[in-house]
Amino acid sequence: MKRLVVLALLALSLSGCALEAGGLSGAPASTSPQTAVPTAIEPTATPAPSLTPTPEPSATPIPSPTATRGPEAYYRRLVVIDQDAQMMYVYQNGAKIRSIPVSTGKPDQESTLTPAWEGDVGHYVGTFFAFGTYADEAWYLFEHYGAMLIHGAPYIKQDGVKVYQELDALGVRPMSHGCIRLPPDEAKWLTAWGPQGAHVIIRALTRKL
Repeated sequence: MKRLVVLALLALSLSGCALEAGGLSGAPASTSPQTAVPTAIEPTATPAPSLTPTPEPSATPIPSPTATRGPEAYYRRLVVIDQDAQMMYVYQNGAKIRSIPVSTGKPDQESTLTPAWEGDVGHYVGTFFAFGTYADEAWYLFEHYGAMLIHGAPYIKQDGVKVYQELDALGVRPMSHGCIRLPPDEAKWLTAWGPQGAHVIIRALTRKL
């Protein structure tokens, strides 16, 4: 009887070791399902919108004023008589080569004023006598109560000497009977230049002198 009890205890003891051994090598003791801890999701950074630079408005270029071409640009040789300035300007190949003081016709009456005119220098007249005085180096322009000329200042002869008249009017005021008077030396220069065929513009007198 004692032997049976001992055998029974021994069998029970071995059976318990087997359980423990199986527990160490088998599945975990707890069979309860484990809850998975969610992994934290890093927030995705939203990229900042790139700023497209606004183009600066381009300034509209202001056109440079174009210089107005004068009549000297159109004639190889040109004579301009400005009655307001009482000056004569001589141009050659577009360049001014001479500025000459003049005295034009007195504007008091139609027969003595110098009218505005445009044309070409005519033939050489030379020395002539009119209104009690002489004048040299005359060049014909056109007809206006007689021949309209460019010529040297009038003079009288005293003992064979030329005494020029009204030189103080040159470049200052109109004093002629319609012609364009020049200083004697400038009249000689004009003849040496050879003005025949050169274009002439006489501008009207617009102010009181």
